Amino acid sequence: MLSIAVIICAYSNQRREQLHEAIRSVQEQEHRPDQVVVVIDNNESLLHDTREFFPHFEVVPNDGMRGLSGARNAGIRRTWTTVIAFLDDDAIAEPAWLGRLTRHYNNPAVVAAGGKVLPLWQGGRPPWFPEEFQWVVGCSYRGLPQSLHPVRNPIGCNMSFRRTVFETIGFFREGFGRTDQDAAGGEETDLCIRTRQRMPEAIILYDPEAVVHHRVPTGRSTWGYFRKRCLAEGRSKNALVESLGAGAGLSAEHMYVTRTLPKGVARALLDAVLRLDPWGLPRAVGILAGLTLTVAGYAIAKLSRRPWDHMSVRTFQPIKVVTIDIANPPSSISLVSEGKGSYGGIFCLVRSGVQPLSIVELEHPGPVVETAEVLSALGSLRPLSSISLDRPCHGVAVVIATRDRANSLNRCLLSLFDQTRLPDEVIVVDNAPASTATADLLARQYSGRVRHVLEPIPGLGRAHNTGLQHVSSDLVLFTDDDVVLDRYWVAAMSAPMEEHAAVGCVTGLILPAELETRAQVWAERHGGFGKGLRPRTYDLGANRPKGALFPFTAGQFGSGANMAFRASALKQVGGFDSALGAGTLACGGDDLAAFFSIISGGFQLVYQPQGIVWHHHRRGEDGMRRQAYCYGVGLGAYLTKILLDDPRRFLRLAAALPAGILHMAGPFSIKRLRLPSDYPKRLVWIERLGIVAGVPGYLRSVSKMRRDDRARSIASSSNAIASKET
Repeated sequence: MLSIAVIICAYSNQRREQLHEAIRSVQEQEHRPDQVVVVIDNNESLLHDTREFFPHFEVVPNDGMRGLSGARNAGIRRTWTTVIAFLDDDAIAEPAWLGRLTRHYNNPAVVAAGGKVLPLWQGGRPPWFPEEFQWVVGCSYRGLPQSLHPVRNPIGCNMSFRRTVFETIGFFREGFGRTDQDAAGGEETDLCIRTRQRMPEAIILYDPEAVVHHRVPTGRSTWGYFRKRCLAEGRSKNALVESLGAGAGLSAEHMYVTRTLPKGVARALLDAVLRLDPWGLPRAVGILAGLTLTVAGYAIAKLSRRPWDHMSVRTFQPIKVVTIDIANPPSSISLVSEGKGSYGGIFCLVRSGVQPLSIVELEHPGPVVETAEVLSALGSLRPLSSISLDRPCHGVAVVIATRDRANSLNRCLLSLFDQTRLPDEVIVVDNAPASTATADLLARQYSGRVRHVLEPIPGLGRAHNTGLQHVSSDLVLFTDDDVVLDRYWVAAMSAPMEEHAAVGCVTGLILPAELETRAQVWAERHGGFGKGLRPRTYDLGANRPKGALFPFTAGQFGSGANMAFRASALKQVGGFDSALGAGTLACGGDDLAAFFSIISGGFQLVYQPQGIVWHHHRRGEDGMRRQAYCYGVGLGAYLTKILLDDPRRFLRLAAALPAGILHMAGPFSIKRLRLPSDYPKRLVWIERLGIVAGVPGYLRSVSKMRRDDRARSIASSSNAIASKET
């Protein structure tokens, strides 16, 4: 029995009304769908609103990678039907749409079918815009069949697949496809090519009678968007070729380039000459420019890719992150990943209770890794005597700064309230939120247990200072909203400060929560968040390490996702710098500056590997350039800050500069050696560029911080006066 579901993915508040119209067009189909799933991609307010507006539909969050591919895969996992159709959130389906698609599946050879996508130009069609390039705005273009005909792939806005495709081939490849920050696409093309490679007799149909109308906002009618989208398409084609081969990746483009586009140029020129159409020549130029830009995008992507990168695209397999407690180890570890194929190995923390013993990274063909195989690689390990960390003699507060990531925050808080030692205070600083999602979550699930504090000015350093102002405990633990806390975390991070009054700061071990994508593996290798399993103490006295870089290389002490301070010590050294941190023009560095200040202030900093957090690294590769740049800017801003705070440090920094260069770029530097072989070289250079940009970045951030502080002070004075007058 044939059944069909419709999946609509959405992410933008600005397209809320359009999403409602898309859903209503599905409701009005002549052939009613058996299931409708609306997937909201990382937007809590839109998720809440859509659920309220359409209570009878399944409205679910994207639980996969951010972006269209991840959202579509999340929707597929929710469906049960034999056929699954996809409609964009800014499209309107004609009433006969679903019926036209469904009828083709009576032929068992048909595995996918799509239809025509007509543009709804919000500001009128630009007369220079060639019909041959309507794919730029996600619509059917001149060159597609005019009647029912097999094609390589349908258009993503209007397509459907038989469920067996996903069961046989797998889902949309995450990492391909559009995000809110990247105009590249190609996920449906990739899936269809893989389908035809695996199922050569399969038929993919284009039915121009199955019509949807796709909105084209005025912002996409411009030359700037045309240029950007063509370049992005070139990058997408390069990724397809690298992944699937030139024959498959460019099979449809050959006819398009050799026949459709020349005819288009000729037609436009004839319009100019025979019909005296003043826009004929611009359309001809547009076709040539579009082709040139697309080829340029392809070439740029190809030249910026190292020779072995294509191998990694083909061979990367996710790595399963597991923990083995040798006091009670499992007999085996399955490498089968539901709906995602199989893992290529494990990243395993071996521990004895609270004590981490070793980290094992093991490639394995699967499907099962015997635990004995893992432990044998470590030699003789025995369970350690139980270590008690619970010797509370101080109050402990936990501060979590967050911004519009209620799902991640909830995951973090659930782990916080499952600790062996519960904190006395929990402060969540809601930093410049764009929605009430965080406030709603805390009111709904954590009322009376978590204090919600609003900090309207963005910046992680400022948010941490705001949290610090609201705690009454002297021991304050800071973590991020995208981590899961180990059950011993609060006890482990508090213990060094409770044992020794000289300890002003504690940092802990940061391990990956998952390594499902290549980007996460890159982030893990690059970040080097884990600082080893050996406790260390740093200070300016007996525990001062050798080398000119100490204490300037503050990254060796730990990271802001897992740190704790004695509040009195932190306040004594000035707290966090509000001009630093994510969300500011300095992009980061607030944690480094705080570590440096603590040690320079005469306190001890202890690295405590028993204090473990599991960090969810960014899944997609699309944001890695920005991330690498911000890492560099944050480091440059931090170095600028410590120099401006005390210009006498100039000579010491100058003396440490050669060692610093070797640390960053030397052939035997740990920072370089730990990078995987397929780590993009361009990211290394982007990070170095960011270090240089960190100098003006910090100066601009300080200026903005002062303006913000003045405005806040004036507003506070005005409120006080108004209050007295009333």
